[in-house]
Parts: sequence; structure tokens; C-alpha cells
Amino acid sequence: MRAGWALLLVVAVAGCGGGSKQSVPEKPPPAVASRCGDDARGVDAKPFWFRARDGALLDGVSVGDGDVGVVLAHEYPSDLCPWLPFARTLAGSGYRALAFDFRGSGSSPARFGAEATKYDLDVEAAAGELRRRGAKKVFLVGGSLGGAAVMAASPAVDPQPAGVVSLSGEPQLLDARNAAARMKAPLLVLIARHDRFASVADNRKLVEEAGSADKQLAVYPGDWHGWDLLYHAPYRARVNALVLAFLRKQSQ
Repeated sequence: MRAGWALLLVVAVAGCGGGSKQSVPEKPPPAVASRCGDDARGVDAKPFWFRARDGALLDGVSVGDGDVGVVLAHEYPSDLCPWLPFARTLAGSGYRALAFDFRGSGSSPARFGAEATKYDLDVEAAAGELRRRGAKKVFLVGGSLGGAAVMAASPAVDPQPAGVVSLSGEPQLLDARNAAARMKAPLLVLIARHDRFASVADNRKLVEEAGSADKQLAVYPGDWHGWDLLYHAPYRARVNALVLAFLRKQSQ
């Protein structure tokens, strides 16, 4: 009887383990070809499950196989699919991209109560998963809510990110402004002058207060927001070039 209780205790303790040490489903998440439509065209994306350190189950895809990794954190409401074209661009430039669904988005199950919006933990877990898959350096890139999340997560990511890129991240979300003050990684913030969701003034103040020694704010015309700066803005080629130049510089 004691042996039986001892075995149950071991199982119970194992079940309380945190984060990525917990088991994940054997069956992988749905293939991007079946869920992402045109966004998945020409993208060789490998789906998988992983966990945040609070146990949240997350789905992600890996694109490319370089030893420098790039986490791609999506907007809200959305999922990982719109990041796939840029993930393909990154893979073509020699990077390993990891796009994922925040908890409660796409194929990632929702969490509840205080855990429902701990998106910074999801970014932190994605960075760790990239390293587990072979990346020696990791960048954090996010649009809108994802931009706030990568800034909020940056101080807790260990080893320190090689760089952080925010496309129209809202400083008021996820306490991103205060987190940026503790950030040490190089920071690039991009925003349109008439963005309806994030102000230039707030982002300028965030960059001024950021703890990063290497930091830059790029302001563009119009009201393009988040990943639309990369995909649809009339100056999208300049935006893509700036982001890729940042990744190259900070990868050296």
C-alpha cells in the first residue's frame, strides 16, 4: 500500500512541473496549409506544440533552419498565419523563424483568470523553444499586441535577446513601457505617424526611457498599423529593409 501511495506521489509531483517540462500532445497542430490559406503558400512550416512556464499549451511553426532565430508574435485578434510570408522572407535570408499562437488564439487553448493574458510568458517560451531547436541567438519581433508582448517579455528572456523589434506595439499594454525601461537588448520601434491604436508620442517616450544602449524609433507617414507596415504600406520595402538590416547588424 505504501509503495502505491509513493508511486501516486511521484506522479502527482511530476504533474505539477512547470512550463515546457510538461508533456505536449503527440498529435501535432493542424498543418498551415489547412488553416492559413494564401498566407501559407510556398512556406515550408513545421508545426509543433510547446508550453509556457505556467503550463499554457501553445502551438507554433518553425520556418527555416539558420542558427539565428526570430520569434514572431502576432496581433490581436489574429493568429500566426499572417506572419508566414515574413517567416519565408526570414528563412530566405538565413534565419530560423518561429511563429506561434498566443494562448487563446489560433490553435492554442485558452487560459482563464489571471493566466488568460500572460502573453509575455508565451514570447519567453517561444524564445526558449527556438534555442532548443538550434538557434544560438534569438530576436523578438511583434506587431501591435505582439509588439507590446515582445517588449514586456524581453527583460525575462535568458539568455538576453539579440534584439527586439516592435511594429506599432502599444506601450500601455502588458506594462510594456515599464518593461522596456529594464530592457538591455537592442531595440527597434516602428510606427506610422497617424496610427489609430498606438501614438508616436507614447512610443517615443518608451524608446527614450528604454534601458537599451542601442535603440531606434522609425516614424512613417499614414496610419498603417502592425504587420501592415511590412506588407501593405507604400513604403513597405523600406520597412522590410530596415528590419532585416537591424537583424543583420545585431547578429554579428
